[in-house]
Amino acid sequence: MPAASLALKWRIDRATYRSGLIALALVAVALVTRAGRLGDPAIHMDEQFYLLVADRMWHGALPYVDIWDRKPILLFLIYAALRPFSPDGIVAYQVGALLFATATAFVIVVIAQRFANPSGALLAGMAYLLYLPVLNGGGGQAPVFYNLLMAVGALEAIRAGEARDPGGVWRHGLRGMLWTGLAIQVKYTAAIEGVAFGLWLIALLMQRRYPVAMIARWSASWAAAAIAPTLLAAGFYALIGHGRDFMQANFLSIFERHEPSGFSSLIYLLPTERKLLPLALFAILSGLKLARSEAYEAPRTFLAIWTAFAMLGFFAVGNFYDHYALPLLVPATIVCAPLLGTKQGWAAATAVVGWFAASTVSLPWDSVRQADQQRIAAMVEAAGPYASHGCIYVNDGPTIVYLLTHSCLPSRYAFPSHLTDAAEAEATDAAGNMATLLATRPAAIFVADKPTSQPSNPVTAAMLEGVLARDYQHVATLPDLFPERQQLLYVRNDLLPQPSSPPGVPPG
Repeated sequence: MPAASLALKWRIDRATYRSGLIALALVAVALVTRAGRLGDPAIHMDEQFYLLVADRMWHGALPYVDIWDRKPILLFLIYAALRPFSPDGIVAYQVGALLFATATAFVIVVIAQRFANPSGALLAGMAYLLYLPVLNGGGGQAPVFYNLLMAVGALEAIRAGEARDPGGVWRHGLRGMLWTGLAIQVKYTAAIEGVAFGLWLIALLMQRRYPVAMIARWSASWAAAAIAPTLLAAGFYALIGHGRDFMQANFLSIFERHEPSGFSSLIYLLPTERKLLPLALFAILSGLKLARSEAYEAPRTFLAIWTAFAMLGFFAVGNFYDHYALPLLVPATIVCAPLLGTKQGWAAATAVVGWFAASTVSLPWDSVRQADQQRIAAMVEAAGPYASHGCIYVNDGPTIVYLLTHSCLPSRYAFPSHLTDAAEAEATDAAGNMATLLATRPAAIFVADKPTSQPSNPVTAAMLEGVLARDYQHVATLPDLFPERQQLLYVRNDLLPQPSSPPGVPPG
């Protein structure tokens, strides 16, 4: 074999070996941070609902028509693809999330190698995995899945800038925007980061002084690639006669959602900011180092734009829950890579990891998982016998109960807050749909003894209270997933043993 071929083969083998070691290191970190919760049926209420939708899809239910939500269809398709790989789908989606998170961390390493030395890039990938649980991303939240798509899209946008021939620029740009389009169909806020990718690509063409007609034509093709998955989903629903249902759920309903006067979602911002503070400080210091460095020719402008638009995406949502900040982790950890590759960075990273260890890695996740399993099992055991007599209704509690009891759904609005939160009153016609739900006469109803932090809908609450007082009896008090409250189980009167009449007194 010629010497040149041998050298090329050695370089390829070395690169493959190194990539394998990086992947193994990332898998190890992912297992340390996530394995303790595998099998937990109640990591987060959102994930329970996504799995419920996926399970019902296998039984013929159509999202937005038979079971309603605002999330795009690809999220449910991912969950549906994972659903068959474990008996109830819980372990299956969590292992899938672990693999997605690990793959995202690997792409972060690949991107970060352009901005930092190998050790800094590897630590950036590890930092992503370590920070996910801090922001409630230890399970299968939507960004855990679409962050991978956005990271690959960002890599393709960077490769477009690295391409020397016009055809390479166009192809990488097209792939990048298509990956972005897929991410948008997992969660629509990904479109904000997609705008950053598109602006970067257009600026790249202008910088290279390509003809205006070519810029316009290529920009149009990139935009088409980004919106194609959404148009495909909308077209499918229109073709089967449910285009209006798709549009109402995916686009129109969000504008009908109004927080009641006197309530501000800013109450969630401060706790999220506290969790992000160490990462933000580290990213600022590392970003300053990267801005001053001339050692790397990577597109620092692209990274800055991407980070800024990811921040904009977080603030654009308006709710400020911690898991809404998960998309920030991808560009932020890449920004941290240059500092992580220094001795000072190693020391600072060690301090940060130690500080967060008490709330993430070192928490007794096995105990948390077991406690969740016991609470859910108690609810399932208590309500399960009644599922054959009618639907169970979970008014404000874990929707995984529907799946584990094999209960029918009393309404297509199975996610509790869609009928119980004041903000949703108009968007879901909560009063009308609550009346329809109660008219089905659920066999058993779970009601929390205390409301959540979201203002409740007084109309639907009064409707439920009236029906419970008239037609149901409280039969059990069970622990809720939130330690400060309990779940009250009510059963329809005709399903309970009737008291026998005293001698000589006619029944009734």
